[in-house]
Amino acid sequence: MFDIGIIGAGPAGYVAAIRAAQKGLTVVLFEKEHIGGTCLNKGCIPTKTILHSCSVYKELQNLSKLGLNAENISFDFETIQTRQKTVSEKIRKSLTGLIKGYGITIVEEEALIENKNIIKTTSSEYEVKNIIIATGSQPNKIKFTGSYSDDFVLTSDDVLNMQQLPSSIVIVGSGAIGIEWARIFSTLGVKVTVVEMMEKLLPPADIDISDRLVRLFKKSRIDFYTSTLIEKIEGNTVFFNNGQQTETEKVLLGAGRIPVLSFGKLSDKLKIEKYIDVDCNFKTNIDNIYAIGDVNGLSMLAHSASRQAEDVIEYILNGKKNTFSRNLVPSVIYGTPEIAFIGKTEQQLQAENIQYKKSFFPVSALGKSYADDKIEGFVKILADEKGKILGTHIISEEASAMIEQIAIAMTNNISADNLKEVIYAHPTYSEAILESILGLDNIAIHIPQKN
Repeated sequence: MFDIGIIGAGPAGYVAAIRAAQKGLTVVLFEKEHIGGTCLNKGCIPTKTILHSCSVYKELQNLSKLGLNAENISFDFETIQTRQKTVSEKIRKSLTGLIKGYGITIVEEEALIENKNIIKTTSSEYEVKNIIIATGSQPNKIKFTGSYSDDFVLTSDDVLNMQQLPSSIVIVGSGAIGIEWARIFSTLGVKVTVVEMMEKLLPPADIDISDRLVRLFKKSRIDFYTSTLIEKIEGNTVFFNNGQQTETEKVLLGAGRIPVLSFGKLSDKLKIEKYIDVDCNFKTNIDNIYAIGDVNGLSMLAHSASRQAEDVIEYILNGKKNTFSRNLVPSVIYGTPEIAFIGKTEQQLQAENIQYKKSFFPVSALGKSYADDKIEGFVKILADEKGKILGTHIISEEASAMIEQIAIAMTNNISADNLKEVIYAHPTYSEAILESILGLDNIAIHIPQKN
């Protein structure tokens, strides 16, 4: 009998497996596709690999501003696609070796829960004391009214297998998936139209992030519609419910993901609405069965899944209640410039009638931004009257790194006043954090004081 059986080897499942093995537990890990799950094979790593190619290509197009000369700059999309697959394969091979090195049994078959202590595959069955469901999520496929070819509408999985760029594409949704692919395609010369059903771009973000994204889209010549849905598709023509229409070669679904909920006989006995219902320790309504990562819907991000994985093992082993908080999970959208945020938005604070003060510091006030020719963006910090940071919202080069400073502060209840004592290296983008912290008291150094 294994101490733990884990279904799914993505960032939730494999981290739980490794942490359990480090604690001396015996583990069997099931994965029907690829070790590393969506993040490694169909999400985070492939898209970031492509975005890096796009970023370098964009830099090369502007070399003359830096006093450098290059001719006949071009790209090979097939090679870009091959590279993202090669990167994922290399990491997957390394990760598989790491997992096996901990003595974890890997079963590369579909796993079905027979009962609370038995997991079955087509070839065998495994007896376990505890079960962790970490089956992740899949693209939310939308069927549109009208008549169009089967390969006209793509998912975020499909687009990674595309060998030729379309001349034009309509992207449904302006979340992380939609924005990152819009940036990729527009950089590579594709005519992009983004359609968002909510009132603003990147709906979960602070209003200032959304407003700046409008400017960035316009600068990149990305067309977009908000408060809009696709009404129907006829051939290559997409009709929107705002009365507009456009001819396009492809449509990409970037409107979120849905949990994978096919895992056997116990599916009917688990409490499931849209996601698997769990308590504060990720336990389902069945005592020895837990659900972590995208499948519980608490926060559909890879790093969130990994944190849940560590917490659930501590609870199973020691009964230690977890400290996971969605409010402390940073979100990052990649590309140029990066977008990152954590905690409450200004509109949330207003809706909840929470008193706050705010500071807004433009990246263009940094020496480092001018040296790098990366002056777009800002840091916005929201705090209460005692200096507790309530939320931070960043558009900037290196935003993904800067947001971690705020995540550390918020997680450890480090106040804005404490951060003022930190000496920030110069010149860096992180100086925008210090300046924004100082700005909460209207004492930022490198922008004029407010009247």
